[in-house]
Amino acid sequence: MKKTLLFFLLLSTITTKAQYTDIINSNKPGRSMGAYAVGRKVAQVESDIYYETNKHDLLGLSQENVGLNYMVRYGVWRDQFEIIGDGTLLYSNRSTDEVSSGKIGFQRTTFGVKYMFYDPVFLSDINVYSWKANAEFKWRKLIPAISLYAGVNLLEKNRYLYEVMNESYPIATPKAMIILQSHPLKEVALVLNIIGSNIASQHAQYSYIFTLTHNLYDDRWSIYLENEGITSDYYKDSLLRGGVSYLIDENFQINATIGASWKTTPTRYMGGIGLSYRFYDRYKDIEYEAKKKARDKQNKEDAQIFGF
Repeated sequence: MKKTLLFFLLLSTITTKAQYTDIINSNKPGRSMGAYAVGRKVAQVESDIYYETNKHDLLGLSQENVGLNYMVRYGVWRDQFEIIGDGTLLYSNRSTDEVSSGKIGFQRTTFGVKYMFYDPVFLSDINVYSWKANAEFKWRKLIPAISLYAGVNLLEKNRYLYEVMNESYPIATPKAMIILQSHPLKEVALVLNIIGSNIASQHAQYSYIFTLTHNLYDDRWSIYLENEGITSDYYKDSLLRGGVSYLIDENFQINATIGASWKTTPTRYMGGIGLSYRFYDRYKDIEYEAKKKARDKQNKEDAQIFGF
């Protein structure tokens, strides 16, 4: 009986610690990155098309930008680990009182990896006797899952936005991120990203993104509110974004967002629509193999005990 109980506990542990979810795990809506990985042998794409208009009063410069944000995520090695490629393809039309010019290209391309170092799985305990106990707020639910991200930015020297536009701008620079995610209520998620980009260069930029997401109704709809702060020697900004997402099925989600800056250097207004799609999912194969190994091991131990 003890061995049988241990067997089922083993299967329970495999399920509890897995990053994989039956419903797509997307970073959208919003620009922050969640702490949880997609799961081994799972790949998905997340993208959005956006429009932005901005004006810099001091420089007398205005811009109209149309961009495509893209992200591809793939889980390998362990459930907590994923490889990420993301960036922005941008068309920017810059104008002053005298001249106007357009430019199209990759504003940024980044390759990196993310690994979850801590997951407060003990917070997922369910009280089968009390719905209220499961739904109510508890301070310990604010304890976040913790992930670290490391990557490299590939940048064009001729920059697009209000950044240094000279030949000294490095083409490749490191990027690092601390990712915190907690679930204080069943339908609420809090995500905080602390980001260092272009580290170890004279153009280093530091920022944070704080995202609050709330699921609605039948869990297909969700809304979010997000604040992003940016600081560097050449550019500082504070952005507020909000929007909505809709889960079409377990592998496909769409979203819409709007946002604005709190400054006049520049004043920025933006909006966009996007999607997340899990196009490759072989995680069930891993679950089957893990359960089969545990079952075969248990059968061998039973055979030794009972002599068959």
